[in-house]
Amino acid sequence: MSRTQTTASNQREISARVRVWAFMAWLLFLASCTLPGEQPLPEGVTDTRANLVDHIKDNPTDLDAHADLLRMQIKSGDRAGAETTVAHALKHNPRDFRAHLLEAQYHRWQLDLITTEKALLKARATAPERLEPCVALAGLYNQTYLDTEELALRRVALELCPPELRPEFTLDLAYCLWGQGNAAAATPLAAALAGQTDTPAGLRARNRLLQAEMALAGGTGTEAAGHIAAAFALVPEDGGVLQFAARAATVLDDPAPLAPLFEQTLAGHDRAELRWTALFGHWMLALRKSVAAGSDPLGDEPDLWRKRLEAMEPGHPDVSGRYYQLLRLDSARAQQAETLGKQLEEYGLGVPPVPSTHAALLRLWRVEDALRVGASNPAVALATELRRAEGELEGSRMLLVMALFKARQDDRCLAEVEAWLAESKEPDDILLSLRWWLLLRQGKSVEVLADIEKRGGDNNSRLWLEAVARFHTYRAAARKGE
Repeated sequence: MSRTQTTASNQREISARVRVWAFMAWLLFLASCTLPGEQPLPEGVTDTRANLVDHIKDNPTDLDAHADLLRMQIKSGDRAGAETTVAHALKHNPRDFRAHLLEAQYHRWQLDLITTEKALLKARATAPERLEPCVALAGLYNQTYLDTEELALRRVALELCPPELRPEFTLDLAYCLWGQGNAAAATPLAAALAGQTDTPAGLRARNRLLQAEMALAGGTGTEAAGHIAAAFALVPEDGGVLQFAARAATVLDDPAPLAPLFEQTLAGHDRAELRWTALFGHWMLALRKSVAAGSDPLGDEPDLWRKRLEAMEPGHPDVSGRYYQLLRLDSARAQQAETLGKQLEEYGLGVPPVPSTHAALLRLWRVEDALRVGASNPAVALATELRRAEGELEGSRMLLVMALFKARQDDRCLAEVEAWLAESKEPDDILLSLRWWLLLRQGKSVEVLADIEKRGGDNNSRLWLEAVARFHTYRAAARKGE
């Protein structure tokens, strides 16, 4: 094994050990947004919790076993059991930061973010030299839109990490900066990482995709295509990179440089998911070429790629939905469109909206795919054009709102959301949630709490938003009292 391979292997192993406890509190993020309640085990599944309980009684300092048990208890909704497990871990391991991370996991599940933060701060105070509490705190601040606090912790993590993990935590910091809209600070970090040839290929590929996102936001599509190709060259068997390329095939002004990536995949790989993605990318390229030339996008060349996609995975939503839209724009294929539309309804997918022209349809796809690859600024521009050309198109307004939200154009997004809510007879839960998140990002947690209380309701999204708003309000009051 070469020195580079050995270094990469060691880095992955160390990275896994460092992060396992840091993310223990966040593995059940989605599940923890639900109210706790005992859930029956599926038939044929053995409950191993009793064995773990016996083991923990004899080995009270085995915090890995405590973590396994707590994870099972949270998954099954066993609140009393989870509380006992955490109390036992803290009683026997008060000076071990991992016990406080388990406490944080429990309180996060209960949507008590104030106590979650306190537990994580205890973990940091117990082991200030360890990465895990620092990364877990950064994760909490990321989920609750506390940008300044998250950024500070990402910087501390970079200082604490050993040299072999520095590239990984540098990339974390770059992504954090970019996500908060600070491209000026993220760009040099990503550029420096791109030149580190001894860094593992997978990490360098992720960095290249980040550079592609930033290039797209800046309107430099040629540069973005180069970064995507570089990422593919590093990890040609990575499905995520190829999926990024396939979606970028609609987003880039000139997607031709992506064609060799799809061709190389089809020529050299037999993995079904990779081949399907490459075929999808080729289909998008062929459709764009047909629309640009004014020829039939349902003609032989583009339809050949669609038929190959259907042969691999019949009825895939991404293919069926876009094919339906194309059929609807051809009056001679009205019956075929109706038949496919009924199938989509039967499958529970619903029929997608159909613009008035092929050019508008392509613009719709470009908005959708720009959001998928994180190109929020191009998505805003494209969605704005789509609204101007197809103002009544179903879903176009929501695409614009989501693009504005992702691009952190908060004032414009809030104005759009509030205007839409004012026009609606019944408030839409998604719009209300977006409004509350926007207000939270602007530091208006008290207003959010008041509005949630006035409207009532207890769906999972609203419960999580209320928990975040209480957390923001508590922290703001604590700062005033300092």
